[in-house]
Amino acid sequence: MPKKKVSPINEDFDFKLMVTIAGKNLLWFALFMLISVLIAFLILRYTAPIYEPATVMRFSSENNAENVLGINTALLNNKDISELAANMELISSKVIVERAIAKLPLQISYYAKGAVLVNELYKLSPFKVEYSIRDSQICDVPIMIDFADQKSVIISYMLPHNGEYRTGTYLLGKWITLPECNLKVTINNYNEIAQVQKDISKDAYYFTLNRLNTISQDVIKNLQVVALNPEARTVQIKMRQQNLLKGADIVNAIASEFSLYDVEKSSESANKVLDFIDNTILRIDNELSNSETSIEIFKKKNKIISPEIAIGEVREKFNQLQSQMLIIENELTFYDKIKLDVKENNDVGRFLISLYGRSSDNLLINQISKLQELIDSQDQIRIQATENSEVYKSVEIRIKNQQSIIVRTIANEEAALRLKKSQIQNQLGINDKQFGELPGQEAEFGRLKRLFDINEKFYSLLLEKKAEFSIARAGFVSQHIILQEARYDSPPVSPNRSLILSACIMVGFLASFILIITRYLLYNEINALEEIGQYTDAALLGIIPKYKREIPVSQLLVDKNPKSVISEAFRSIRTNLQFISNEKDSKIIAVTSTISGEGKTFNAINLAGVIAFSGKKVVIIDLDMRKPKIHLGFNVENNHGISTLLIGKDVAEDCIIHSSLANLDFITAGPIPPNPAELIINPRMDELLNFLKSKYDIIIIDLPPVGIVSDGIPMMQKADYPIYILRANYSRKMFISQINKLISENKVSNLSIILNGIEMSRLKYGYGYGYSYGYGYGYGYSYGYGYYDEDEKQRPLYKRVIDVILRRDV
Repeated sequence: MPKKKVSPINEDFDFKLMVTIAGKNLLWFALFMLISVLIAFLILRYTAPIYEPATVMRFSSENNAENVLGINTALLNNKDISELAANMELISSKVIVERAIAKLPLQISYYAKGAVLVNELYKLSPFKVEYSIRDSQICDVPIMIDFADQKSVIISYMLPHNGEYRTGTYLLGKWITLPECNLKVTINNYNEIAQVQKDISKDAYYFTLNRLNTISQDVIKNLQVVALNPEARTVQIKMRQQNLLKGADIVNAIASEFSLYDVEKSSESANKVLDFIDNTILRIDNELSNSETSIEIFKKKNKIISPEIAIGEVREKFNQLQSQMLIIENELTFYDKIKLDVKENNDVGRFLISLYGRSSDNLLINQISKLQELIDSQDQIRIQATENSEVYKSVEIRIKNQQSIIVRTIANEEAALRLKKSQIQNQLGINDKQFGELPGQEAEFGRLKRLFDINEKFYSLLLEKKAEFSIARAGFVSQHIILQEARYDSPPVSPNRSLILSACIMVGFLASFILIITRYLLYNEINALEEIGQYTDAALLGIIPKYKREIPVSQLLVDKNPKSVISEAFRSIRTNLQFISNEKDSKIIAVTSTISGEGKTFNAINLAGVIAFSGKKVVIIDLDMRKPKIHLGFNVENNHGISTLLIGKDVAEDCIIHSSLANLDFITAGPIPPNPAELIINPRMDELLNFLKSKYDIIIIDLPPVGIVSDGIPMMQKADYPIYILRANYSRKMFISQINKLISENKVSNLSIILNGIEMSRLKYGYGYGYSYGYGYGYGYSYGYGYYDEDEKQRPLYKRVIDVILRRDV
């Protein structure tokens, strides 16, 4: 019974087998790599390059008026500049995009056809078109232009709404009137135009008149605003575009327009405030004029310059008179004190300090000074003499005289002061009368003046605020810094050469890997004896190495190279046959296989030759009457043989042919019969075998493949040594099922197996059951005949390719 069920999928992992399969698929690997590189080349060659120009900006904003005036302009900003997301959304909005594209030459697009791709000639067109549109249905329509010569041009286009095709020839440099628009075409470089039309086609050039809305939608669709560093408020504005120059201009224009738009919106509130101030100043100016007129009329009517001035003068005069009255009263009191002290001979020297600085009191000062001197002399005399002395009395008289003089002088001064006091009192009375008339005039003038002052103050305030807000508006300067403008030499981002090449190579590797894995999983061919031993209990008789030289026509090799590895392998098989049966009588060896091409005839001939070398008489019978090979192996005719023997046409002695090798004879299959299966079971077959047993020690029968026909099964049952041939790297593992079937169902119990055509490298590294030959050189064989050779040529090509991929050339 089989040890393991044969599976159509290779379930066990064998690293050496994997390496072997990979090595044998190097051609496929190279083919896949070549195809992958070719695909990568085609993609890169015929895919329009996509560029992604990018501008980097940093968001920031400040008003320089805050630094100049020290005012708070936060109320002038309608948006919070710190909101990064809001700015990013604004950049990609239709407002900014349309402002940007309006400043670029995008209203008309020029194109030139290439061998495969179409290129946009942004700012590089060899011709220029001026236009005015009357009907918008001409917009976004390709208008083909063919320059017939340097003076005329052919213009053609098809309207999309009705499919109407229009064409005509027109003069260059002249206005062309079309139903939908007027055009004027001028040439910048005719040589370039002529060369392109010669190399490509006459209609290589065309242009389109673009709608602003279409352009903006296309820009917005391909525009990206990415936050690079939210903390630093830096963003990247990039756009995918086939034309690098056009894309770079667009993103740079968008960045510039965003900065300009930010300044405009930031100063918008200041403009509104200034408009309000201007209107208010105009109104207040009118009111001021009216107030000034009313004041002038009041002054003329009351004959005053200003009531305030009149009131001030009256008050000032009153105050002056009051002050003079107080001074006079103080003078009178002062003089009374002096008189009293003079009369009582008190110390009058203390009055001198108070009298100094008064020009009118110089006389009085002198008199008082003399009096004080006399008093001092009297005091000195009193020390030296008595009061009754003449000197003392003389001084006393002088003192009294001096006192009288001082009193009279003070009396004169007092009289003058009283007169002046009376005059001041009269003036105070007049002043009180004038002051009583002023309140009514002052009230009326105050009302007019107050209205004028209010308007004037408001007017001055408005002028001041206007100056501040004007400076504030001028102080709005965008601080959005363009850190990096879009470059005009950026490499394309698509197709990514390295990525596509790597991807195609990876696909090639993956396809090769999948092929190897698939072949490994579906690899159902036998490589070594141990594989056979996993699926059957049949005896493993031996292995035959692969012969790499050209096999001679006779296929008999053991006589030509008796010391070769192949000869040694057959001798080993001869020896192993003795372990199966060692009886002395004649033996029958039946050799078969599953399909043709596994080497049963080759093994039968060489096994017969090596046995014949041992001195035993051997005969080979070719029972493969459908496709006989023995006669080819020995290079003889096939006119007589088994087929003629079994039908009684010939006798055995006439059909036995002696080979060039001693003790080795053979009987060919004879002419191909219509009923080989019936002939094999003919009683004459048994008679033939009995006859041959009487003459030969070994009878080797070359049977037809039992996997194709069942002709040889009866002979396998009769054989003493039934041998089943499997060929390495050719026979399928499923063929072992046929071996198990012969053993279990057909009762061929002593069946043994020979593995034919194994690689010498496997022998060298010990594949199989210890079969290792150390001769230092190797031989093998390789041939390709079989039952289906002719049929194979008639099979469809795709089936043969699939068979090669999955089964044959691994």
